Amino acid sequence: MKDTIHLPIAKRKSVLAFEKKVLNDNDIEKLFEAARWAPSSYNEQPWRFYYASRDDTESFSNLISCLAPPNKEWAQNASIIVISTAKKHLTLNGNKNTYAKHDTGLATANLLIQAESMGLASHPMGGFDRDKVRDVLNLSDDFIPVAAIAVGVYGNVDSLSEENLKRERMPRERKPLDEVAVKI
Repeated sequence: MKDTIHLPIAKRKSVLAFEKKVLNDNDIEKLFEAARWAPSSYNEQPWRFYYASRDDTESFSNLISCLAPPNKEWAQNASIIVISTAKKHLTLNGNKNTYAKHDTGLATANLLIQAESMGLASHPMGGFDRDKVRDVLNLSDDFIPVAAIAVGVYGNVDSLSEENLKRERMPRERKPLDEVAVKI
C-alpha cells in the first residue's frame, strides 16, 4: 500500500546522518515556501520558523546550544537548524488559537516533505530547551516554541556513534492502518 502514496511521504524518515554542507538560499527558500502554503484555521498561518545556516557559525551555534545533548551529537552536522513556533492568539479577534500547534505541525509536514522531494534529509525534534529558545530568539510571549528541525544533505551513517548507528538502522515502522483510521 505504501507504493500508492506520494513518494516523498513514503520515503521520508527522521535521519541522523548529515553531511556538513551549506544549503544555497534558493533551496532554503523552497523549504519555507512549501511550509507557507499549509492550511490553517481562519488562514491565520500562526507559524513562524526561525532558522540558522551552518555558514553563520554564531547563529547556528546558538540554535544547536538549545538542543538536548543526544540531539546535538548528530544535528550539529545538518545544513540548517530550524525552530518552529506557534502564535497563541488569533490576529482576527485576539482569542486563543486552539489550533496553532496543529497548524504549525501542518506547515512543518510540508517543509519535511519538500525537503525529501529535494533529496534532503530532515529530522524534527522535541528534545530541546524551550526556555533557552525563548532567550536565544527573544520570543514574544505570544509565541510558543513547538519543535526543532534539522535539515541537510544525507550523510554517511558510518560516521555516527554506535548508539545512533543502531537508531539509524532501525526499520521505519508505523502502527497498522486500522489502528489509526477507525471507521465508525
